[in-house]
Amino acid sequence: MRHVASLLLLVVGLFPSARPSESQPDEIFTALEVYTVLDAGNDNTGSITRNDATTGNLGGTTGLERGIAVRPGDPTLIYIARGATTTGDGRPGGVVGLAAIKLQAKTDGDFNPNTNPDLPLAYVDTGLIVSGGQPANFAFIQGITYDPVLDKVWVLDGTGTTPRVWVFDGGSVGGAENGGDVARTAIARGIRLVFQADNASGLGGRGQALAVRVDPQDRDHLVVALAMGNHVEVWESRGGLSGPWTLRWESASDPDGAGPIPAFDMDSVRDVAFDEKGDVWATHVHEGADNLLHRYSGEGTGRGRFADETVMLPFPPFVQRPDVFARGFNAVKFYRQGEAILLLVVNRSRDDARIAVVRYLRQGEPGRYNFAAVDGFGSNVSEALQDETLRTLRLKGSALQTQPGGGTLNGLMYLSLPYSSAGDLTLQEDALYLNGFVVDRRKGQTLPTSGVIRVKLVPFRP
Repeated sequence: MRHVASLLLLVVGLFPSARPSESQPDEIFTALEVYTVLDAGNDNTGSITRNDATTGNLGGTTGLERGIAVRPGDPTLIYIARGATTTGDGRPGGVVGLAAIKLQAKTDGDFNPNTNPDLPLAYVDTGLIVSGGQPANFAFIQGITYDPVLDKVWVLDGTGTTPRVWVFDGGSVGGAENGGDVARTAIARGIRLVFQADNASGLGGRGQALAVRVDPQDRDHLVVALAMGNHVEVWESRGGLSGPWTLRWESASDPDGAGPIPAFDMDSVRDVAFDEKGDVWATHVHEGADNLLHRYSGEGTGRGRFADETVMLPFPPFVQRPDVFARGFNAVKFYRQGEAILLLVVNRSRDDARIAVVRYLRQGEPGRYNFAAVDGFGSNVSEALQDETLRTLRLKGSALQTQPGGGTLNGLMYLSLPYSSAGDLTLQEDALYLNGFVVDRRKGQTLPTSGVIRVKLVPFRP
């Protein structure tokens, strides 16, 4: 009953709460660049041609709907998960790994033997990063994230109930450091298998995403949250990467037990995020659980935990199709701007591939949090808040709708934020990165084409 009461109190209190001011007309979300991986210029196989860019492997890596991670720097690096061995992106079959691209322009010629004249490059594709069998090969990769405190990339691999968590050094690149071979592999620097989930409780599930929290005052204190589809697991080490690692807590498969909130199904918990206090927030994708997030206190321990707080995020007034803004969120990220704590969520519409990326302001205290919708972008958001590229943001469709075409693989759109090394959720750059499909008319595109989109993050105005 405690969860029901807090949920009802929150819903009643959502609408009279103070609303942040609307963004000014000149402060809109803008697609600063779209990195279509693979593009014709980086494709050294020659299968993507300049005058026929709707065939071949154009966008075949970013079109896989897998996770991304951004490492800020000079140059900034983006890591892109590729799932299993057969990817349809023109890279070699039988190799499970991550693509690594450098956001470094190249104007002195491209790598494609069939482009004449050469194409200017917005990024350099360095090929693939693999584990090299140390101590095993990657099995399947969907969830990845970057930790700026330790400068590590964290990888969740495997499709079963006991996924593995790896780390490797930030700054690692594929086998072609300066480009020119999208298939060349390299073993990730500092690769380490950190721990493996054990499914001791028998809840099952499968690894979908992960979040990492490192105490900047005690860099040996590490906490990793796993989104397991039908539950959440949180693992902890106080001895650094070497461990020992123990399961600190595990959620129940129902966030409120016998309460009115639906239980998690196998694909409900699609993402997890830490807030500035170390609490874990989990998504809940399920009919009848519209727009819910569950908070689990970071101080909790044990198995079978219920959520400490359930929040129903208010409906954003700037969403174009209210009837399909439902079923919850498949990506969540917190960040800090000054004293404000802001939340970014991704909603995929109920009946098509429309996308709404919504920013909320969090107010209140634990147990009494409320959220106010600030602004957003995507194909299910008011055009006034975004540029013409972001208005087309969506997931994969048929070959007549998107490039590449086909059915959506998992219905997910991934976010990555360029967090600073302070470890306090502040950003190093006023931008966010996501993996989706847009029409970038600067590149002559007419169909929404897959890419990692670097989006200008509009400053929040209280």
